[in-house]
Amino acid sequence: MGERKDNPISVRSKRRITDALLELMETTPFSKISIKDIVDRAGLTRQTFYHNFETKEDVLYNRLDEHFEGFLEYLSKKTVRDWEDVICCFFRYWQEHADFMDLLMKNDQVYLLSRKLPDYYQTVKDLYFNKTDLTDAEARLWFAFVSGALVNMLISWMSSTGGISARALAKLVIAMMDGTVLEKSRVDMGNDVAMFIGRLQTES
Repeated sequence: MGERKDNPISVRSKRRITDALLELMETTPFSKISIKDIVDRAGLTRQTFYHNFETKEDVLYNRLDEHFEGFLEYLSKKTVRDWEDVICCFFRYWQEHADFMDLLMKNDQVYLLSRKLPDYYQTVKDLYFNKTDLTDAEARLWFAFVSGALVNMLISWMSSTGGISARALAKLVIAMMDGTVLEKSRVDMGNDVAMFIGRLQTES
């Protein structure tokens, strides 16, 4: 598999196929795009497609892999002091690649990002978790929890017209993670929660 990835001809073919699919997604729903449509747009054969990919989704996974590598490179060029900075960079990176995210959202394919993120766990663990006392199981669950939340917040943020900045969003994520937001909710919503629970108990 690695040999195929490093083969210059295969790399060029993957690029043409991926670009062709994204171009088609601008005007045609993903569900209605066929492999034939893709190879015709790319000027390649079906055999070439199946030499590099198995499904249309694999083509998008390939682009997500490229974006993950791009994000790590983007991160390496920034001053990163803590998790807030990492999360802020995550939102800013995707803000700069809004065209791709818009295509995923428009074609109901954002779920692929959530499905793909666990594949990057080991890389993130090697970079950021090695100095913690979390077990591998704990770190993996933490990564699943945070990455799922980040993807959903990213979708909501990019879909809204509000003016919240990437930095403000990162601060909100940290406040959610350290319990600040939850503590506020307990104070401000205590009576409402109690009434809600009481109503549930009455109805059950």
